[in-house]
Amino acid sequence: MHGGDKLKKIIKAFSLILSFFVSIIFSLIIYGCEVLPDSIKLDEYNAVFSGIYKADGIASVTPVSVNNKSSTETKGSSIKLFGSFPVKSVNIEKADRKYVTPGGELIGIKLKTDGVLIVGTESFETSNGEVCPAEKAGLQVGDTLISIDGKRITLNSQLSEIFANSEGKTLKMKIIRDGKETEIRITPEKDSMTGVFKGGLWIRDSTGGIGTLTYTDISTGELAALGHGIYDVDTGKLLPTLNGIFVSASLSGITKGTNGSAGELRGSLGSEYLGEIYTNCENGIYGNAALIKNLENVIPVAFPYEVKTGPAQIISTVHGNEKCYYDIEIDKINSSNENKNMIIRVTDKNLLELTGGIVQGMSGSPIIQNGQIVGAVTHVFLNDPTRGYGIFIDNMMDAANSAA
Repeated sequence: MHGGDKLKKIIKAFSLILSFFVSIIFSLIIYGCEVLPDSIKLDEYNAVFSGIYKADGIASVTPVSVNNKSSTETKGSSIKLFGSFPVKSVNIEKADRKYVTPGGELIGIKLKTDGVLIVGTESFETSNGEVCPAEKAGLQVGDTLISIDGKRITLNSQLSEIFANSEGKTLKMKIIRDGKETEIRITPEKDSMTGVFKGGLWIRDSTGGIGTLTYTDISTGELAALGHGIYDVDTGKLLPTLNGIFVSASLSGITKGTNGSAGELRGSLGSEYLGEIYTNCENGIYGNAALIKNLENVIPVAFPYEVKTGPAQIISTVHGNEKCYYDIEIDKINSSNENKNMIIRVTDKNLLELTGGIVQGMSGSPIIQNGQIVGAVTHVFLNDPTRGYGIFIDNMMDAANSAA
């Protein structure tokens, strides 16, 4: 073989190896752009994600604490692959470490809607045939009715009374649809069967159920639960919340989860008042505790960059009304999602025997890793109840601060 041919083969092999590494680096940069956050909270001056992505901070960043929320942000920093290849620009915020008492106990939730939610319409017989005034007016399932002729509506009974006393007069309705307020006119008609004027609306003005307490913030007296919002079962819309209360709850039974069917914790609401609810949002239910308990059991809150794939535990009440720790694995982390930041998998044999994995009612169960509270359970995979989603605890606390 001639020397020139050897050199060509060496160059070709080197080019292939170089192309391979370049493609890997390029792929990791694209992946990092998709899954890494646009802003990072740090109590150190650098952070490492998955061992290969590093965020460089600036040593001059100084923590400023306002109402337990630090707020110094530095723009123009970047996340780098292997500390060398720029991936994306980020905002770095130097934040003070927070501490909370983890939950895990069952909690009862009673919500009163802000206005009333339209969950259905119906036609009825009149002297002019079958009609549905609500449909004629253009009302839709999922609309929130705020007022009629200037009168605030908060109860089903109020609406029925206004329609009944209308004598067929056209009424002005204020509604919220897709986040925008608008006005609609409706003309009630007389039901031939009852002789009562009706609008042909089905509405919901309250809801209740059980879930799991995530944490108590002893510095603010704040309670947080569920890790996701409460949505109307008929419309799929986030319930607009006027107010509500947390009450005690007790476990009465368990329906185990199976592939294709979500299980649930069955329970009843108690009479003990635990606190007032002030918001229902996509990242959880938040309120103020009536009484702060368990002051001794305080643990640090993890920053998102500190959450790692690997072993962790959840705290849940699924046996004997006592909260216990159960083993899980954090299989995947997605910092860019708002409330589906982790994919978790139940590995604890006792929990699998009791529930089959994650079931309804366990939402809000705190996730503990390396002595820190890192998140909360939010959803179960219907096709595999051993797996589900979790939210970063930091995202829950940000939502609480925004709503307070």
